[in-house]
Amino acid sequence: MRNFLFLLFCLISLPLLALDKKPSVLLINVDDWNDWNEVLQGHPQAITPHIKRLAERGITFSNAICASPSCVPSRPAFFTGIAPWRSGNISNDNGRRPWRFYAGEEAVTIPKLFSQNGWQSIGIAKNFHKGDKPEFDTYIPAPQKVSKVKGVGIRLNSSAVWDIADVPVTEMSDYKAASLGIEKIQSLKSSLLLSVGIYRPHVPWIVPQEYFDMYPLENLQLPEARSDDLDDLPERFKLVAGLEAKFGKGYHENLVKKGYDKQFVRAYLASVTFADEQVGRLLDAWYSSSHAETGYVVLWSDHGYMLGEKSAWSKIKPWYDSSRSNFMIAGPGLEKGVMCNKAVSLLDLYPTLVDLLGLPKPPQKLDGNSLLPLLKNPQMDWDKPVQMTSQMDGVFFESILSNDYRMTRLATGETELYKLASDPHEFRNLAKNPEYASLIEKMEKHLSFTYPLIPEDGWIEAELIPAQTSADYKLRGNCHYLRSKDESSKMLYADLNAGKGSYIDLILEVQSPGAYRLEAEMSAKGNFLVQVDDVKNDAAQSDNGYPMKKIAQFPAQKKLTKLNLGVAKFDAPGLKIIRFVSQVPKQQMKFDRLRLLKDD
Repeated sequence: MRNFLFLLFCLISLPLLALDKKPSVLLINVDDWNDWNEVLQGHPQAITPHIKRLAERGITFSNAICASPSCVPSRPAFFTGIAPWRSGNISNDNGRRPWRFYAGEEAVTIPKLFSQNGWQSIGIAKNFHKGDKPEFDTYIPAPQKVSKVKGVGIRLNSSAVWDIADVPVTEMSDYKAASLGIEKIQSLKSSLLLSVGIYRPHVPWIVPQEYFDMYPLENLQLPEARSDDLDDLPERFKLVAGLEAKFGKGYHENLVKKGYDKQFVRAYLASVTFADEQVGRLLDAWYSSSHAETGYVVLWSDHGYMLGEKSAWSKIKPWYDSSRSNFMIAGPGLEKGVMCNKAVSLLDLYPTLVDLLGLPKPPQKLDGNSLLPLLKNPQMDWDKPVQMTSQMDGVFFESILSNDYRMTRLATGETELYKLASDPHEFRNLAKNPEYASLIEKMEKHLSFTYPLIPEDGWIEAELIPAQTSADYKLRGNCHYLRSKDESSKMLYADLNAGKGSYIDLILEVQSPGAYRLEAEMSAKGNFLVQVDDVKNDAAQSDNGYPMKKIAQFPAQKKLTKLNLGVAKFDAPGLKIIRFVSQVPKQQMKFDRLRLLKDD
């Protein structure tokens, strides 16, 4: 009788234990994957049946953008939920410091939150872009990359490399990473957060021959482009398109002339299909396991990628081809095969997981929106524009994406606007059309920066002033960010690491012409000079060495000091650049306040 009662208790308890098991979550991230796939249909020849299979099982957010269009800021933003504009980690040039420096020690990442609440967290290969190990219960680095190639490809620079791998597909690093993920899915029965990184189609575009064979050169289509595509853009946008700080001048024209553009498109597509195959292997393992019964799959890419559109190559661009991300969620209770076209951000996943799984909120503020309402009703009314922040070529920019439009504003005020529904390739810049002035005014409210009014005493907190740091050809590595001074305010820091002449610009709007006395409460570890100029529609104004009016020169100021910078005369109202130029190979500057006082 006692044995019978025990058996009865076990039979009753088993369903309760099953209900108590927390849903497992599989996160798959694919590096540098733009919309070239069978779901988003960014390229008509892309062969990606496996991401299509996942789309048929869940909800695809077809109008999703990253928090910043490069790996170093985008990935930590995804896992911490902290927007780059707020952390200060806005570009790859911020990567000299670990992402935790920007996020803060108190920030709890997605895997850490899961670990704290009963899940086993496992990370495999590239997730955070360095600094992964402390965030997971178990972290397995990416397997060694293949170095044996056939030597038939091209190597122009670190962002322009393709070749054919001279090894079987089973020897590829991503294949091995996926195999490690499959082993964990099959062997572990506890509640998992498993995050697997697939490196392709990140450069170098090296995959086995069979993937190249799927894309014969003679039939290959290049992305749609127009020769006059940049004509309606202000000059600094053209500088960003060229990525001259990395590639130098005339890069796109040189690729086209030599026929390299078609080779790179082919190699990228081959890498996409290879990556999609690894995604498929992970999905096969997941959906044949017990985790799939109650668990969720999330697929995301850290940003997009450009291959000749707007004469642009690589990433770190404001345009949709660079900022658009793959973003899919599938699991029990969610609609299947549904496309949600509302504007969302990768920052939205963290608060979505918190709400979806009933997790406690982390201590840090999450900058995204929970997408749980859209998961329940993908076609509901939803008007929550999202933001992307970055900097390159000495140009700071932010993009705002709404359900129908995408706008970019540079720190120097230049603006672009596109209606994506009728202009998905962003050929027509509407920013100068007066019919869209009210729309731009509405969208710019979502920017992280404005031009502060100059108060009566002239003092402006540095944290309120739009800023940007220089990046010239082969002179990259400068960055700026905010750090807390006390509980209520922050200081602006500039790490100028790229040699003598590196600078930080502070950009202010002057309401009336005249002479202004300039002061700053700041420090600098090396000699520097101060220059001023009107903002001009001239890309060369971003160059190290551009001629501006010099108003002062100072030796190093090791302690925070109030400096009289001199007098600047402005002949017209408008945006002005105050440039602090380093006169030593490497230094750090700190800014507490800046003063512009009209000299009556």
